[in-house]
Order: sequence, then C-alpha cells, then structure tokens
Amino acid sequence: MSPPIGRILLIKPSALGDVCRSMPILASLRNAHPGARIDWLVQEDFADVVRGHPALHAAVTFPRRAWRRWWHPGVMAEVLGFARALGRARYDLVLDLQGLLRSGFFMWSTGARRRVGWRHAREGAWLAANERHLVRGGPDATERMLALLEDAGVKLVRDARIHLPPGAAEAWRSARGDLGVDGRFVMLAPTSRWAAKRWPAERWRELAAGLMERGHRVVMVGAPSEQAQVRAVMPPGGALNLCGRLPLAQWLAAIADADAVVANDSAAVHAAAGLGRPLVGIYGATDPRHVGPYQRGDCVVSAEGEPPSDPHAYRHDAMAARMATIGVERVRSALERELSRGPRW
Repeated sequence: MSPPIGRILLIKPSALGDVCRSMPILASLRNAHPGARIDWLVQEDFADVVRGHPALHAAVTFPRRAWRRWWHPGVMAEVLGFARALGRARYDLVLDLQGLLRSGFFMWSTGARRRVGWRHAREGAWLAANERHLVRGGPDATERMLALLEDAGVKLVRDARIHLPPGAAEAWRSARGDLGVDGRFVMLAPTSRWAAKRWPAERWRELAAGLMERGHRVVMVGAPSEQAQVRAVMPPGGALNLCGRLPLAQWLAAIADADAVVANDSAAVHAAAGLGRPLVGIYGATDPRHVGPYQRGDCVVSAEGEPPSDPHAYRHDAMAARMATIGVERVRSALERELSRGPRW
C-alpha cells in the first residue's frame, strides 16, 4: 500500500494565460487529496492569479526576470538556495505541467518520491521525472494537462474558475473612481506581444466607436510595455485608456467587473473565461482548438480557412494577414450575443 500524499507541488510557472487556464488542475488535485497541502510554483509576477483559490495553500514564487542571467555567481547562489528550499519542503507528489528545462530542474530539486511529467518533455525535462506519461487528451492544452493528472491516478474535476486574490475586488472598487471608470463598461484588450496575433488597429477603433455610439463605456487595457499598441487603436472621444495602470490583482478584478471582454489571443481571453465573463476571443495566427479559452469555444471568432498547423506560426509577421480577414461585424455580432447571454457564473 502506498503511503498517503500529504504535500503536493504543482509546477506551472508561466505564461500568464497558461496559468489562468490551469485552474482545473488545482481543483482536481484538491478533490483527489482533500487533506493535502497543495502549493503552486509560479513566477512572482503571476502569483495573484492563483493566490485566491480555495484549494491552494501557498504560491511558491521565483523572480524569473531577475534570474535570466542564472550563470552569474550571485544569481546562481540564489537559484541554488531556492532549489534547496524546495527539497526541504519534502513534497510527496510533484507535477511538472510546463515540461521545460527550468521546470524540470525545479521538480528534480524537490527530491519527491513521485515526480510526474511527460515522457517526451522538451529540453531534457523528462529526465527529472520518475513517472513519465505520453502526451494525450486531444489538441486542447488544458485537456492535455488534465490527461497527465489522470494518468497519475487523479480523478478529474473540470472546474476552471479563477478566484480573485484577497483584497483585489476592494482595491479595484476604491481605484475605479479615480481612474475614471464610472458605471458599467466593456473591456477591450487589443494588444499582443506578437504582431501576427493583433487584430488590425482600424478594426479595434471601429469596434470601440460603435460600442460608444450604442451607449457603452469602453475601457482599454494592456501591459505597461504595450502603451503604443493601445494608443494606436484609441477611437476619437470617450474610450478610457488604462494600459499599464492596473496591477495584476486589480486587472483581474476589473475583468470580473466588466460587462464583457474582447481580446486577441492573449492572457485576457483566459482570465475572462476563468472569471465567467461574457467574452469574444479573436484568433487568426493560432488555433483556438489548441489555445482557445477553455470550455468557451463558442466565444471565439476565427480567421477564415484552416488554422495554422504550426503552433509557433504566430511568430511570423506574415500570419497577420489571417487576422485581417476578420471583419468588425463578425466581432460585433459575437459580442452582442455574449452580452445577451450574460455571465457564466
């Protein structure tokens, strides 16, 4: 008989959208091990996405940006100290849902008696696992993670809800007046790190202007580094630019407060899905069957034709032509449908 599992570590450090769409993993682990301590290893910038979840004991964070130059002696000392602390935590079960060199190193550092990963994880990460499974579960990224859990003997619970971190809703309510957010609003997230994922700026301007003509307050959001992208899509007169002005916890609370969210394939799509908001995701350079909002495929407006078979096609600027095939009327119609449906929870 196997000894009981008392301490579990879930390793899913990034990216922000991937962390948002991983909530069913946490719900499944809690259902399978109701008395266990469950921690989540995540980069510190994204920890607020998971901190409020009732199934979680603690977020175990690391400063990814500060550790980029890991070979420098001072940084190396910090990384090794962090690895030793993972070993001292004495986890019984560790799951690597990232499958890369860094996550494999973290899993190996725990010394856990059960270290679960994919058999063909990249960058040698498979070597850190002592329990290896084939990738399965179909094209959807979340379903593939859930399949790994199932192969490890965990009964699945497909509860994708994101829970706001403590104090986030209160902080947003206190800040929204000073930010100029009075009353109800539709949130537009028109940015992306990758140019090929961006719906054309003139389409965003037309959509925003039409929403304002219909009496909607429009709020634009993005990361601090995306100011130029947001300025390029601002319609004349009335939309509110909050790009770079919301800490992550308040950004989540603002999404939870929005009447609806419209976004490119980005973290905002997955956050809105996890918070149950009316949502339209605009996809062209990526395949929504793989990276669309979990359990919300009906909220996607896709480019015409077959989606790219290469999962990294979005890195090529030429793929932007697919986004240009998506007309404003398709997005507007999808948004009106979502607004009429209302929140999912």
